[in-house]
Amino acid sequence: MTNRRFVLLSVLLTLIWSGLWARPYPVRLWQIGKADGSSSEFALDDGSYSDISKRFPGCTALYTVGHSSASDVPFVIPGPSDSWAGNPQGGLLVRFGVREADPEAALRLKLDFVEVHSGSAPRLEIALNDFRTEVQTPAGADQNYLDTRKTSSKGLCAEVEIPAGTLRAGDNILSVRTVSGSWMVLDAVTFEASAPVKSAPAGAGISLFAAESEPALIYGRTQDELLHPVTLDIANWDAKPRKAAWSYDGKAGGELKLAPGLNRVQGGIPEGYDGRRVRFALKTPDGDRSVETEILPAERWTVYLVQHTHTDIGYTKPQTEILTEHLRYIDYAIEYCEATADYPDDAKFRWTCEASWAVREWLRIRPAEQVERFLRFVKNGQIEVTAMFFNMSELSGENAYKTFLAPIARFHELGIPVETAMQDDVNGVAWCLADYLPDLGVKYLTMGSNGHRALIPFDRPTLYRWESPSGKSLLSFRADHYMTANFWGIDRGDMEGVRNGVFSYIRSLRRGGYDFPLIAAQYSGYSTDNSPPSMQECALIRDWNEHYAWPKLRSATVHEFLEQIDTKYGDRLPVYRAAYPDWWTDGFGSAARETAASRKTQSDMITIGGMLSMAGMAGDEGVEGMHDEMRRIHENLLFYDEHTFGAAESIWDPLCENSQVQWAEKGSYVWEALKSAQMLYETSIGRLQGDLHRSERPTLTFFNPLGWERSALTTVYIDFEVIPRDRAFRLLDEQGHALSVEPIRSRSEGRYYAIWADRIPAMGYKTYEVVLDEGRAAEPEAFEPADHAVENDFYRLEFDPATGGIRSLVDKELGLELVDGGAEWKLGDFIYESLEGDRHQMERKVFERYRRSGLRDVRFTGATTGDIYTTVSFRGTAEGCDPDFGVRVEVRLYNDVKRIDLHYAARRLPETDPSGLYVAFPFALEGGRLAFDVPGGVVYAGENQIPGTTASWNTVQNFVSVRNDRAQILVSCDAMPLFMMGELLNDPYRQPRTYEKPHLFSWVTNNYWTTNFRASQEGELNWSYTLTSCADTSNAEASAFGWGNRIPLYARVMPAAGADNGKAWSKSFFRTGCDHVLMTSCSPSRAGQGAVLVNLRETDGREAELTLLDAAGNPLTFEVVNALDEPTGKRTASLTLQPYENVFVRLSR
Repeated sequence: MTNRRFVLLSVLLTLIWSGLWARPYPVRLWQIGKADGSSSEFALDDGSYSDISKRFPGCTALYTVGHSSASDVPFVIPGPSDSWAGNPQGGLLVRFGVREADPEAALRLKLDFVEVHSGSAPRLEIALNDFRTEVQTPAGADQNYLDTRKTSSKGLCAEVEIPAGTLRAGDNILSVRTVSGSWMVLDAVTFEASAPVKSAPAGAGISLFAAESEPALIYGRTQDELLHPVTLDIANWDAKPRKAAWSYDGKAGGELKLAPGLNRVQGGIPEGYDGRRVRFALKTPDGDRSVETEILPAERWTVYLVQHTHTDIGYTKPQTEILTEHLRYIDYAIEYCEATADYPDDAKFRWTCEASWAVREWLRIRPAEQVERFLRFVKNGQIEVTAMFFNMSELSGENAYKTFLAPIARFHELGIPVETAMQDDVNGVAWCLADYLPDLGVKYLTMGSNGHRALIPFDRPTLYRWESPSGKSLLSFRADHYMTANFWGIDRGDMEGVRNGVFSYIRSLRRGGYDFPLIAAQYSGYSTDNSPPSMQECALIRDWNEHYAWPKLRSATVHEFLEQIDTKYGDRLPVYRAAYPDWWTDGFGSAARETAASRKTQSDMITIGGMLSMAGMAGDEGVEGMHDEMRRIHENLLFYDEHTFGAAESIWDPLCENSQVQWAEKGSYVWEALKSAQMLYETSIGRLQGDLHRSERPTLTFFNPLGWERSALTTVYIDFEVIPRDRAFRLLDEQGHALSVEPIRSRSEGRYYAIWADRIPAMGYKTYEVVLDEGRAAEPEAFEPADHAVENDFYRLEFDPATGGIRSLVDKELGLELVDGGAEWKLGDFIYESLEGDRHQMERKVFERYRRSGLRDVRFTGATTGDIYTTVSFRGTAEGCDPDFGVRVEVRLYNDVKRIDLHYAARRLPETDPSGLYVAFPFALEGGRLAFDVPGGVVYAGENQIPGTTASWNTVQNFVSVRNDRAQILVSCDAMPLFMMGELLNDPYRQPRTYEKPHLFSWVTNNYWTTNFRASQEGELNWSYTLTSCADTSNAEASAFGWGNRIPLYARVMPAAGADNGKAWSKSFFRTGCDHVLMTSCSPSRAGQGAVLVNLRETDGREAELTLLDAAGNPLTFEVVNALDEPTGKRTASLTLQPYENVFVRLSR
């Protein structure tokens, strides 16, 4: 019996707890709309939702039960996060009459929604008479619903139970108001009771809802009279205007004429009421109404409003239209500077040129008189020119940034100060710029960050000193969005929206711990990227400052704000010596082929620059004419690598003309660069081949553009005229040493060979003669791996026959197993991932819906051993890939070098549903840390990064390292720059980012974005990884491996000559004299006469003595310059580099 009672009691408690035993609400008092999954009965549902602030003051609707209909209420209620509506606390006021209510009648308000913003669901304040509470709305599925009108959401609702006794006889007013978050789309609003309630018609009249003190001071009748502004929210429920008088603490305030509906009226009371509670009363023919509020002290702030246009090369329109528009915008800026000459200084038009590319082109093509007008406004501070070519991703390497910064040299010639670098939209920036920019006179960096699919560093706008690895620094500002003031409505002339925006912004800054009474807010002339300038905002700023004494608004350039911070608070700023990795570069995985072509061309341009430098140092004066062509190629690469990839609608409408045209134009930049680079190779070799060794035998010469002697694998095509089909041959150097060679594939006129080029001199070349032998050339021999394993003196590899992955990799020298045997994926496993149609989940900062699969039907297709390596090949099928072609994998274990290559080939099927491909590297190294190189230095994943930057996926330049204090494992990829650090996409927005095991995943392709990037890609992709491991754990070792793998040795075959020409078989023009100083590039200097510009960087955090040595080991003299090749130091033969220091030097012939 006792047990039975216990069971019944447990069931009863469970029912109550679960809500199944809930209070019934059988009496419906009223309902607005119909709970049918549609908002069609509400106002503005025809699509004109952005008109809400015009139709509904304060974005608040008034509804009288018995008189109003759903068409008197907007279908969408915006919240403080909705810039398009003026950041309001939107809501609904419902007035209804009660004749008599059961005092025991409990009440329930039910809000049914069609959709709610998925990333910022609003929190609501619900008030009825003296009752108040807050409720959180549920998040919906699609934050783009207001534009697409498509949703998968069902059953979205919020309920509030209101205690009995809340209703009163007569008029009752229910208030629903957003207090935080974004919008909600109404389906129905229902008010119910648990017992009968006798209704009555609502009476006419006036209601005073609230008095809101603004933390400001306004001018009274004179500039000397200062008042505390207070906004009164008054509802006139009549259909005609009414008059009323307001007062404060019994003192007369003034007369009001109230329009029907909600009235928001600003009044003022004398200065001096700070911190006091004041009662505001409204005297009407129907009686007095009063509310009390605390008077807030004035915020004596200055808001610097920075107008610019955000430079998207495309996105809103095709690139060819956008490029020309940015030039005419500068003309307009000049006109607007002149048109506001008589405005108060704070309101004069000011313009910040976000991108130096547009300014350079404008200066190049405009007449001298127009340029003089421009320079006049630059000098008086109304126009600022900034340093960044445009807004960049992290795809480009260090060599590209010389071209990226090149316009500054022209600005210097014209006397244009360049003190600020401005990166907008992108939430990361290349670390090398913290090294390069200070040497160019740039003091400041501002980042107008966009949180779409990304975390934004820090938890508030932050001022700090950003340091390079060597300690050079920029005063940096992590600003909010680059259109922050547009969100307030400044471009619409919306004074109320700006008022809401300014005060709520200052409140949020104070809550977040922002320390300074000044802030910069960026905006564009119109609320769009690539916006033309506008001077209507100047009038709003003028009107504001005529009304408000504090806070003040100022039309400003960006450096003006930063200069004020530097002067007044510079000694208080925190310091971050850390990289700034970008969340958005994952989008480049949507065009893996073009991204690989960009990386190849960047590598080629380092080799080409080195070869042209060799020609110049050898005395070829024609090299000086190559600068413009090199610049043109680099600029094409920059136009591909910059952050704008395609049309705004590229994902949801990929076949429309705008999407198609923009991708065609975007892709053309990289293919033009690739084509031109191959032609420039020919120019380079043509200027060098007269100095090369020739003989009665054919020759093969390798060119090394890096600063140390190196050996590398090269692929060389040789005509059958030089080496007859299948003929045995050797490649011999001057001492008779032969190179290792393996045939790869043939054409009708020649064959491709893999050649291990051995010990090619630093910044030089080495020639081999082709010696034809009798008989047939040896082919790689087939063999059958025993126990699915292969090995050499360095490694033992064991394959998993089910997946084709490497389940064991033993380093014999180190005595270490390098593969985590307990990992879900084997080393080299090919992984397909589907988001199961939910591409918007990453906008919500979650990763919840996905599935993954590996290769199926795996079969080994052969194993061979050759002169250079042993190859094991297999094939399988995978989702998203052509099953007839399969996924083809070759693992190459080198015979005489500690190196493994993994080569992949797959044919991607077109797929617009979100999906991605990965390759797994689940390494095992106790205490291993993940490190990778970026432009300017080495990053330890999740460690030396700006807080909040991406540590889930990263853009890698040349190597990823897994290292502890006794070993490091190194991976380098020629084509695919994206790597997952520690794990796959499992909770990618987790911060701080840590990992349990040093696993890596190469992110080969994806189409996970919702805009800008490609919706699908198709066709064959080929890519490779190179692996090694060693006891040397230094950055120098990792850099030599990574750069040596990615930067090609150029090879030139020459036919037999009539006789030996007596030229040297090999030559080194110079080399670096310190093994932990990395030469990242060498290119001809604009100083001419054979001079070259060399970029060098200390890698290991140790002081280094920089010397450049000739072939005999003698030191060469050089001059210290900056990235623009402008002299900054004296000539010397030796220079002490501080740890991680970067330096440019000019080496003359």
